[in-house]
Amino acid sequence: MVGKIKWMGRWVIGAAAMLGLTLALASCASPADVSPQSAREKLTSTIEESAAILGELDWAEVAPADGGHCGDQPGERVDYNYWYNAPPQPQRDHEADARKMADHWTALGMDVRIVESPSHVVYATGGPVAGLSFSTAPGNYYIAGTSLCVPGDADEIRKQDNG
Repeated sequence: MVGKIKWMGRWVIGAAAMLGLTLALASCASPADVSPQSAREKLTSTIEESAAILGELDWAEVAPADGGHCGDQPGERVDYNYWYNAPPQPQRDHEADARKMADHWTALGMDVRIVESPSHVVYATGGPVAGLSFSTAPGNYYIAGTSLCVPGDADEIRKQDNG
């Protein structure tokens, strides 16, 4: 009887682990299922929402999200880069701002790393985008990121974007 209970306990634990893994994988869209427009929107909205957690700092986009080639074959996959900038913030607590950003990105399911010297920079990968960085380094605050690499032709998208 003890052997049966141990076996059933292992089976229940294993089944629960598999169910959790299945649910986690099912809740994540594959980059193959994401359109170029959705990848761009997710990148820009994630960066803009991230900037908002630091309060009103007069953030502005450096340039519209720019599509480029990614993957092995040009013309088959595209990703976007996007920069958001704020004027110099000499009076702010740069360490506290870096920690807020790191906590926010961790909550989004990203893997986060903080560099503290010579200035505070936060790097994050995974989650809703391929990667993000937040810097307090000399002068301006900035947030930069790259979207997921999704099916699409970067050259065609640039032509459409530029009229």
